[in-house]
Amino acid sequence: MRTTVVLKDSLVAGAKKYSEEKTLSGLLNACLASWVRQHSGKELEARLAREYREGGAESEQVSRDFSAVDREGWPKW
Repeated sequence: MRTTVVLKDSLVAGAKKYSEEKTLSGLLNACLASWVRQHSGKELEARLAREYREGGAESEQVSRDFSAVDREGWPKW
C-alpha cells in the first residue's frame, strides 16, 4: 500500500540508528509488525485472564455441587 506520511526527523534518525532495516519502508513495516504483535499479545492476555476468571467461577460451582458428597461419611483410612 502506498501512502504519504509526515514523520519527525529526529524519530526517523533515532529509529534508523537502532534498526537493521535499510529502507524507510522496511523500517515502517518492521515497526507496524511489532505494534501488531504487541497488541495481539495484549488481546490474548486479556482473553486468557477472562477465561481463567470464568473457569474459577465454574470451579467454585462444582465444589458447591459436590460439598454434600464430601460429607457422606466416607471411611477414614
